[in-house]
Amino acid sequence: MLRPERRTPLDIAVVVVLVVIVAASAVAIWATSSVKNTESDPAVVAATPPAEATAVPPSFTEAWRAASSATATPVAIGGVVVTGEDGAVVGHDPATGAALWSYTRDIPLCTVTGWGAGGRNYAIAIYRNARGCSEVTALDAATGERASSRSSDADNNLDVSLDRDYVVAQGDTRLETWRTDLVRTIEYGRVDAPVNPGTQPRSGCEFVSSGIGSSRIAVIERCGIEPGYRLTILGATLDKDEKLEDFGSTIITGELGSPPRVVAVNQTGVTVYVSSPSPMLETYAVDGTIKNRTTVLGDAVGIESKPISSGDVITFWTGKATVVIDPDTLAARFQVPETLGPGVVMAGSLLLPSATGISEHNLDNGQPIRSIPVERKGYNGGIITLADIGDQLVQRWDSTVAVLAPQPR
Repeated sequence: MLRPERRTPLDIAVVVVLVVIVAASAVAIWATSSVKNTESDPAVVAATPPAEATAVPPSFTEAWRAASSATATPVAIGGVVVTGEDGAVVGHDPATGAALWSYTRDIPLCTVTGWGAGGRNYAIAIYRNARGCSEVTALDAATGERASSRSSDADNNLDVSLDRDYVVAQGDTRLETWRTDLVRTIEYGRVDAPVNPGTQPRSGCEFVSSGIGSSRIAVIERCGIEPGYRLTILGATLDKDEKLEDFGSTIITGELGSPPRVVAVNQTGVTVYVSSPSPMLETYAVDGTIKNRTTVLGDAVGIESKPISSGDVITFWTGKATVVIDPDTLAARFQVPETLGPGVVMAGSLLLPSATGISEHNLDNGQPIRSIPVERKGYNGGIITLADIGDQLVQRWDSTVAVLAPQPR
């Protein structure tokens, strides 16, 4: 009969040390994970998106407002209005403003945006840690439950754009694209440890604007000693050789003044807004060759002026007018002067922010239909962006989100 093994004091000491190391490793992983110091309070019942408006209300009144410095545009998705402030992402009842769910972390909140993808609606929350705006969480917009997350190297500020399939997160020196499960499909620019060396077509460039559509990414770059800004068009995924798809790249300005802004992207080309030497929309083929130019009213605009897709149009604010663009042809249909931001489509009409409230326009030709007075307490100028949810409008300026409800007759 075999005699049982005898554990010596040294054996026991080794086991104790191993247990301590495993426990310490577990604590270290927990301490650096997105779970630490995170408070998640999902909704008990999922929000239900309201029915689309059948007519534009004749008048609006402000129903509620909230601070939301982390949303670049209003986020109304999945039956809720989402705000981001002081590390907290909150899904509000659009009628009352009551918090239906919340997700809070103890690190700075870079940005929050809404994303309808893969048949689901998400609030994408991006937080800043020592690696930049690198902590990303996708929350189910209707419940606030966490769907997926990712972490990677990033710049300290991000400009986010998206289509139905991909998110583009663009910083000053690097750009990433994520699919619906937040898995990265490409990275461009500053790559610290490239898996496949030699796959980056350029290096050392500064990124100033980007956009995505139909799995094409357009990037405006400022590269080294080049005399003007460069437009580069990439694929949203790697090619069969695991390299970036670089469809075309060309310098599109003769000077380094106010940066151009990407306005619209599809499979056939890109439309950008340039303010110098004169304001215009320029449309380029995918290979970077110019197709046409349209003169518009405008000023130099910054990152706060974002194109908005609503209904079957894209709207973009030039600082002096709102330009309405056809997403298929990328051509400008018309422009409406003396507006305060891009617009949204409600019940077949185009609604735009104006100095006196909301102006309603014919969607085919931009002709004014009526002006709806709206009081904006605390508004001191600057761009106003809109979103619609049912027959309500969501306004955003500075760090304020104000929800307008139809005024009872």
